[in-house]
Amino acid sequence: MIATTISREALLHVVKSLPAAPQILAQLGHLLLDVNSDLSDITALLKRDAALTTRIIRISNSALYNTGKPFASLEEALARVGFTEVYRLTGFAAAAQLADQKLAFYGVTGAQLRENALLTALIMEALAGLTDIDVRLAYTAGLLRSTGKIAIDRLAKGGPAGAGFEAGTHDSLTEWETTYVGLTNVEACGTILSEWRFPVDTVEATRDHYLTVASKFPLSIMLNLAAGSAERNSYGLPGESRYWDVTPEKLALAGLEQEQLDEAVAGALENFHELRSAVA
Repeated sequence: MIATTISREALLHVVKSLPAAPQILAQLGHLLLDVNSDLSDITALLKRDAALTTRIIRISNSALYNTGKPFASLEEALARVGFTEVYRLTGFAAAAQLADQKLAFYGVTGAQLRENALLTALIMEALAGLTDIDVRLAYTAGLLRSTGKIAIDRLAKGGPAGAGFEAGTHDSLTEWETTYVGLTNVEACGTILSEWRFPVDTVEATRDHYLTVASKFPLSIMLNLAAGSAERNSYGLPGESRYWDVTPEKLALAGLEQEQLDEAVAGALENFHELRSAVA
């Protein structure tokens, strides 16, 4: 029995209360595709959100980006890290701003959410570099894949499942979500990222990466492998483990070998440990 059914209209309404940072990230992606854009255009866009600006400066001063004198301003940080790193740096900051509170409905802390997003994005980035998949699309999918959970949590405050998902109570996380809100988090994520005008490939990857229906879309499969790798390294989220089995078919469809996956995860973990405290 469905206790509450979340409509598309209700979902998009609650999205308006979410931090603006992910929408700015989407706009930044479009801006970076414009050959006429320069650093001043990017700076002006990012400065629309003071909290995002503060986080970008903080992350730019982490060991991964800066080993010298601390950056004091957004302009200095962006000029020093380089044009090609702007999207990546902004993505880290946007994810931190979006995942700054616990999700009571899912039983997930803000730290769990941030760390899962960060590690999954870094693994996606490393895996995409081994294939023909666009690195930025892969990184974004890893970073924002749990956006649907954030929106559903806000809509389901005080609902009957407020204690969070419990294994054994329902067959799967998506079955549990459908029972209580009539919508899965991956469906919600696809709707939200589409509304924010992220590329179609990113939208489809986040919507399909649980692979409850067989998918041959390489970016979805890669996201499935990356999220599973994050969980196997103790940075997973409750209720998702059943989706993450690694099979020869998945690896082949993603254009990867097991050794490549293992090496990509190892490299991502190194970067993750350097960034984790800065993103918090």
